[in-house]
Amino acid sequence: MADSAKAQWSTSGRGDLAIMKKLGANAVRLYGNDPREDHKPFLDEAHSQGLQVIPGMSDYPYTQMPKNCITTEYNCYSQIKEQYKSNLENGFLDKAGSYHPALKTIIVINEPDLKIPGESQPKKFSRAIISAIDGMLDAEKEAGASANFPNFTATFSFGVCTACPGSKSKPSLGQMLELRRAMEKPEDYGYTPKNDLAKIYRSRFTNSFNTNNPATDMKPLFLDDYEALFATTPVFIGEYHAPHVPVGQDLQKILSIAESSSLAPGMHREQFLTNPSIPFAFVACGLRL
Repeated sequence: MADSAKAQWSTSGRGDLAIMKKLGANAVRLYGNDPREDHKPFLDEAHSQGLQVIPGMSDYPYTQMPKNCITTEYNCYSQIKEQYKSNLENGFLDKAGSYHPALKTIIVINEPDLKIPGESQPKKFSRAIISAIDGMLDAEKEAGASANFPNFTATFSFGVCTACPGSKSKPSLGQMLELRRAMEKPEDYGYTPKNDLAKIYRSRFTNSFNTNNPATDMKPLFLDDYEALFATTPVFIGEYHAPHVPVGQDLQKILSIAESSSLAPGMHREQFLTNPSIPFAFVACGLRL
């Protein structure tokens, strides 16, 4: 997502984004970004190829930098606000305050239930997420964001959250229910927001999760219950790769499931290959939405 990798993603180099588009992808998910880098050239290239972009915030402010979120009792407001403000200044916003047209969804954090501090303490990982979103909203205000707003998401693991008071037998659902409660009643999670987080959840939030399970598991383990619990909140699979089933058949099945659901717009292939002998081989990371 930066000029240092331009030789890989640009048409002036290897042309990964163009190849992904030819293979049928319509979006690309990206992991932690350096907010000091100018991301506009990458976003421009993706947009020119007809690809939407789903960037993720880095783990650095959450768990690695001095005075990270762990040191502030999982109140991530100030750390994420500063990081995201730099993103906005380095390609996410144009001079008029409109978000770049390639940006679809911003991943606030990847698998928070595994690291801040873990699924055994859902109030803490929920506080981290809602305070981070609150900081991102204030960063938008300070940067003058005014149009083409993307959604936010927190991408959970496909683990079962037995400590979450909601669904204790189905993967990801307990985490998502806990986060919704935190967005609706942040004070119950030890956080006083500066913005109306419940309104943001209703208008600018998408759920997401990562999984290595095959397509045949998606409806009984997740989607059937999800559609009953989250009637108006879309969801996508952030990482999808079931290594022990035939790739081509599984990919067709999961795409069919996504197309038949009004709430599950797509999935992201975690691994892509260039070997032409492998059916449904891919060259880079892509998402069908």
